[in-house]
Amino acid sequence: MYRRALLASLREITKQWGHIDDSDNGTRIRTDWHHVIVEEYSEITDAMPRQIEDFHVEYLNHKGLIDRSKKLRREYSILVVSPMKNEGQRLKITVSNEWIRHTKRRLWHEVSDWSIVYFRYDCAKQGYAVDEVKLGGI
Repeated sequence: MYRRALLASLREITKQWGHIDDSDNGTRIRTDWHHVIVEEYSEITDAMPRQIEDFHVEYLNHKGLIDRSKKLRREYSILVVSPMKNEGQRLKITVSNEWIRHTKRRLWHEVSDWSIVYFRYDCAKQGYAVDEVKLGGI
């Protein structure tokens, strides 16, 4: 379901926000929504593919995020897939877009926007189906 939530999020984000230049006049690396970085969490991302339709996904752990930040020397965006939650009769997975930067001793995460994917159980198909995708931001 996490893979499906990530795909639903990427589809909706590229449709709604894909044209936006988020580079902040060159102070940040512009997000390429077809080549994204996802923060690695073994319980969530270990079984997820590196290619989902026409989206290429790179998974980085904490050290990988720091190394990338040092290499780029500018903020860059990543996606963070949160654990699934039960919300009434639906399941909810939040995929947040965060800007990453590294200072001398710390890795900073700054939430920018997010996608919330709701799943509803489909009795006819005997499984969960994407019910709704909501985008939000600060």
